[in-house]
Parts: sequence; C-alpha cells; structure tokens
Amino acid sequence: MSDAACSLWDRIRGLCSTYSTLIGLSIVTGVAELAYGIVNQSAIPPYVMELGLTEYIGIIFAMFLIVETLLKSPMGSLGDRIGRRPLLVGGSLLSMCTALGVVVFPSLWGLLTLRAFDGIAAAAIWPTMVAAVSGCVDEKRRTTAMSMLTVMYIAGVAVGPLIGGFANDLTDSRTTSFYLVSILFLLTAVCSYFLVPKRLHEEGHVEGRCPERPFRVGDLLIGLKALPDMMLMAFCAFFAVGLLMPIIKLFAMEELGMSETQYGALVFPIALAVAGVSIFSGMLSDRWGKARSIKLGIFLTALSMWVITTIGAALHLAIAGAFLGIGFALAMPAWLALVSDMSTSRMRGAVIGALGTAQGIGAIVGAGVGPYLYQHVPLDITGIGWSTHYTPFVASAVMLTIAFVLCLLFIRNGDTRKVGV
Repeated sequence: MSDAACSLWDRIRGLCSTYSTLIGLSIVTGVAELAYGIVNQSAIPPYVMELGLTEYIGIIFAMFLIVETLLKSPMGSLGDRIGRRPLLVGGSLLSMCTALGVVVFPSLWGLLTLRAFDGIAAAAIWPTMVAAVSGCVDEKRRTTAMSMLTVMYIAGVAVGPLIGGFANDLTDSRTTSFYLVSILFLLTAVCSYFLVPKRLHEEGHVEGRCPERPFRVGDLLIGLKALPDMMLMAFCAFFAVGLLMPIIKLFAMEELGMSETQYGALVFPIALAVAGVSIFSGMLSDRWGKARSIKLGIFLTALSMWVITTIGAALHLAIAGAFLGIGFALAMPAWLALVSDMSTSRMRGAVIGALGTAQGIGAIVGAGVGPYLYQHVPLDITGIGWSTHYTPFVASAVMLTIAFVLCLLFIRNGDTRKVGV
C-alpha cells in the first residue's frame, strides 16, 4: 500500500474513532440528562409536597446545588487523573442509589442527605462529560461537539417533566418517577462503561495510561484561579439565570393567567426548537470563530430579557423566550469550547469544573435573591415602574448586560493562554 493510501486509511480510522466516541458520549449525556430532568423538575416537588415538607423545598434543592457546585472542580481534577469513564460510571451508580433511597427514607433528613449524595454524583458526571467531549475532537470541531451537550441538556429540560409526570399519573403514585430515574441512571452507567474509553486519545495521552505527573493538592483549585475573567463572566450569566429559576412558572401563572398545562405546552416546543438550533450553531461557531458566537449569543440573551420586562401576554413571552434560548444555544457551546482550548488535557477537567463552580455559585445566589425580589421589591427607575413580579427579570437583564460588557472586554479569538502547560 502506498504512503498516500496509508495516510488516507489512518485518517479514516481516526475519524471513525473520534465520531464513534462522540456518539457514545452523546448517548450517555442524553440518558443522564433525561434522568436529571425528571428528578429535579418533575419528581422532587410533588413528592416533597405529599410528605408535607413543602416549606423545606428550597433547602432540599439548595443542598443538591451547593454540594454539586463545591465539588465540580475537585471532581474534574480527579477525572484528569484517573480517566473519564470511572467517574461517569461511579456518578451514575450513585445517583441510581439516591433515587431509590428517596423512596426508602421519606423524611427531611433523609432527603437532605440523599440530595447531598446526588450533588456529589452530578459533580462527578458533568465536568467529566464536558472534558471528555472536548478531548475527543480537535479545536476546529470543538464547538460543534459542545453543541451536542446543549442539545441534550435542553431536550432533558423539555422532555423530562412530561415523562416523569406521565409515569406518576399513570400509576397514581408520586414515587414511580423515582424508580424510572433509577433505571435511567443504571442505563447511563452501563452505556458509560461500554461506550466511553477510560482515557481518550488527546494531546499525546495514550488510552489507558495516566499522565506522567505527580498529583498536587493545588490541582484541585487551579481552575478557579487560572481564568478569573471567565469565572466572573460565568458567575454573572448564571446569577441572571438563577434569579428566574424559582419564579418563572409562578410569573406565567400569576401575571399571564396560564395554567400549569399551558405553561408546559409553551416550554416544550420552544425547548425542542432551541435544541435544533444548537446543532447548527456549533457548526457556525466553528466557521466564524468562538468569540463572535459568544458575544452575539450573550447580546441576544440580554436583549431578549429586556424585552421580557415589558411583556403582558403569553405569546410575547414565547417569542422572547425563543430568542433567549437561541442566544444561549449560540453562546454556551462556544464558551465551553473556548475554555477547553485554554487548558491542556491533563488540566481540562479541573478547569471545566471550575467554570461549573462559578456558574453554580451564581445560580445559587440568584435563586436565593429572585423569590425575595418577586414578592417584596417593586422598581421605579426614572419614571419607569415595574411591579414586584417583574423585578427579577429586570435584575436578570442587568446582569446579562454586565456579562455582555465583560464579553467585549475579555473574549477574543486567538487567546493564547494555556492552563497546565
């Protein structure tokens, strides 16, 4: 066989290996995100209400978010050391057990403890998944690969509540969805074991062999201090998201007169449409540059949020929400890809975990502030007034505007920073 033929054959084999790994990671991500979509958005709230613990629902959710946020960077660093597959399998099995445990231990302390363990599992899964996806493709295709994660996340948000609610209604039980979640996490673990290599072929690393570098405790925190501008932007953007997480459904029902069914019917097609856009946005970003996608995406989210502060009808919310989702679909995959580009493979999990930590802190703080603003703080700025129910949206628009300004200051193509060199 000639040298040219050998070179072509090697390239074909490499592409097949890359895309088979990416397809495997897509399957694992899809099943895991569906499971988390069911448990967080469908299973927990009605179960907590049935137990008579509604007043503690904020604490129960906060326990999960806080533990996940604190451990994302350390778990990402651990994945850098031992490989991606062990954390994906271990995290999935742990979440499988916590889903069953919620049914076995129906008490406040039981729920708090189990949600803490669920936070550990989520911290193991998501930074590892992002690092794995970024590690199986080169920089030119990385945003397209990251868009896969966005698609799966949005699909889980859209489909999870429908499936979980249907399972409970079909059996007339608040616990059926937890059994369904445990099955999905078991499936995630099995898929992770068979479809994800223990260590990916990336930047000179050989599959199955750990990097020749001694472990240092400082590795657990390196991501948090290596890219402070990226962490600040992540905090601002997800503070804006967190402000709305607890109150968006209440706003639709109380201000726009929508029923729960109408709200679900509104979210489902928007989420699926945005998921479809995400596929093409990744390809677009790889063509015209990650920085441009991030800036345009954050600009669209900020502009859409300012529009939402003026709406008074469900149709207007749907249109503005669609553009908000499109902005997210443009910005998030490119952002993840850019941060991945800034780290070597031996530090990629730690850096991605740190970004997740900054996002999580922002979301936690925003989720704590949003309900208070919604109930108690009207606004009047230079004669323009908003009722208390609109105040979280104004605050979110302000934070997204700040995030956009930070994008203009810090995001650029050709950033030569490299963490872990």
